[in-house]
Amino acid sequence: MRLSYDCIFKYSDIFNPVSLTTLLLAGKLAELTQNKIVLDLGCGKGSPSLLWASVFGVRVEGYDINESYVEYANSRAKMLNLSYRAKYTCEDVRELRLSRKYDVVASLGLGIAKVYGDINSALRMFKTMLYRDGVLILAEPVWLLKPVSSEVLKALGEAENCFLTRFEMQQLMEESRFQVLGHFVSSKEDWELYVRPIYIAMHEIIESKNDLTEEAQRVIDGFKAEYNAAGQQWDMILWVAKAH
Repeated sequence: MRLSYDCIFKYSDIFNPVSLTTLLLAGKLAELTQNKIVLDLGCGKGSPSLLWASVFGVRVEGYDINESYVEYANSRAKMLNLSYRAKYTCEDVRELRLSRKYDVVASLGLGIAKVYGDINSALRMFKTMLYRDGVLILAEPVWLLKPVSSEVLKALGEAENCFLTRFEMQQLMEESRFQVLGHFVSSKEDWELYVRPIYIAMHEIIESKNDLTEEAQRVIDGFKAEYNAAGQQWDMILWVAKAH
């Protein structure tokens, strides 16, 4: 694939169908306050954690492998007069050598859990980063039912073992000694707001009639398949869970 994430998410602030309202509710549930530090893994352009820094006064340390996203996040923090609260660094989260633990670990990006191999390995890794009674805020898709039809898997470009069902996810979190405080399911409107800027960016490429036109159309088709599957075959859930 020649189209980069920079091109696909050119006009996107958040790389999952998670609304600002949901982020605020999750922040309240996680009891974010001025004395807490948030580790934002796969921070992207920094929008969710900057929202928390602005509203709840938390301090943020964010990491992402994409240099342009990190530059954008730091520029936005400066513009919002939040540089003293939020700092973003370009680094592969798999190679982080953290010298401290955190009050909150946020994993809201595209497939961050897969970076660690699978969701089970990711939960173990998140646990090592948190204080006891620290809080994990995690966005992760779940299947509504298994088995998942081969047609759906082909349309989404996913394997059935990539995601758990909601029940399996909650059970795994409990087995990993996380107490689920609550979860938020993305609405169809959340999905619409998520895919709309991607469609705009891809239509710009299609209208330019260059050699990326066919690939841009495939990207649109892929995100349409994700949108159509939402609430039918899968859901995106934002989990808030306390480590024990």
